[in-house]
Amino acid sequence: MIEAGRWLAKKRLLAVWKEPTWYHMLSTVDFLHATQAALLKPGVEGIYHVGDEMPVTLQEFLDKACEVWKVRRPWRVPVWSVYTVAQLCELYALVFRTQSPFTKDFITIGRVPHFGDTSRMRRELLPELTYPTLESGLQTLQ
Repeated sequence: MIEAGRWLAKKRLLAVWKEPTWYHMLSTVDFLHATQAALLKPGVEGIYHVGDEMPVTLQEFLDKACEVWKVRRPWRVPVWSVYTVAQLCELYALVFRTQSPFTKDFITIGRVPHFGDTSRMRRELLPELTYPTLESGLQTLQ
């Protein structure tokens, strides 16, 4: 999804709804370390909320990513317009019998905040993150 966002941003087609949506980001490196710990550490069971040390909004993440990519930040648009574009993509896919690159379900899922208490993950899986904040991991987006 990051590469799709970068491609859209370079073409000035990247847009995001105006309302803030909170996320707990996690670098790929830290995700892989947490997964490895979940597989190899004894006594690990249940569900762990994984994320870095500080939730950020999707809008802030995209703005910072665009800074790294040296392109303009995403357009801020009403959410109905994002759904309209997804509907058009789905209609095109239906008519031409292909997969839609953008769907209404994708937006609905993306609008749900994804953040929570990561203390159990830190205690039992991964006490130290390689990239504990969005700022520290931005270089990985290059």
